[in-house]
Amino acid sequence: MKQWLTLVSLCLLATLLVGVAEGAGSLTVTFKDKNGSSLANAYVYLRSSANQPPMEKYFTPADLILGPSGANGTINATGIPEGNYHIRITRRNPLGGASRPLGPPEEGDYTWYQARPITISTNQMTNLGTKVAYSFGSSQMSISGTVTQYGSGAPLADRYVRLQIGQCIEGSYPTWESEDPDPSLWVETNMCNGRSWGKKLALQRTDADGKYTMFLREPGTYYIYESTCLGDYHQEYEGNPCTGYGTGPVTINAGEHKTVNFQGY
Repeated sequence: MKQWLTLVSLCLLATLLVGVAEGAGSLTVTFKDKNGSSLANAYVYLRSSANQPPMEKYFTPADLILGPSGANGTINATGIPEGNYHIRITRRNPLGGASRPLGPPEEGDYTWYQARPITISTNQMTNLGTKVAYSFGSSQMSISGTVTQYGSGAPLADRYVRLQIGQCIEGSYPTWESEDPDPSLWVETNMCNGRSWGKKLALQRTDADGKYTMFLREPGTYYIYESTCLGDYHQEYEGNPCTGYGTGPVTINAGEHKTVNFQGY
């Protein structure tokens, strides 16, 4: 009887171990600076592509943090759950002056990311090759400014300021209560809290003086919105805890650092 129980226990353990191993893949990548020098102590940040892509400065933690890289700048990671991920690689610069070893990139850190998600497949190695770091913030484009209260001009502290590739559109249903509603007159919201045209490209909180700075990697035309909290649909309705206002369009050219001040409530 005891031998039978032992055999059953071993079988169950083997089943559990197989279950853990199933659906996992591997990743390898080498991180270097623009001069070709290897960057040790770098970390890979993975975030499921089912969620919003990581912003330059985002508040939600990554799903997985892998590393650090070795002396040759290479990270070899195993046991990564199968799926599609947004990816970022960051190494603090300087290492000794970093306020924390992990987390969002700070100005001057070595970092790299791409908009296109990567795929991790079961029992397969995803080889990203060599990635070249850039210095976060200092050599990129930026938008900075001050958010003040409409009327009084007082600075609005601790507001979430976000950049989007499209304008927030609030829903309008002028014939909703009529006897014969005409759907052709309806204006559907574009879900500007991060989906559809409202995709966030950067996010930063204002400081005590209402100031913000957001760094961008690509030139383009953007809309800027501020909100009292995250998850703002930018809809005006009674009891909405997340009110916010914005401005735009704002066009940023390559290498440009632009100041954009605007008002909120």
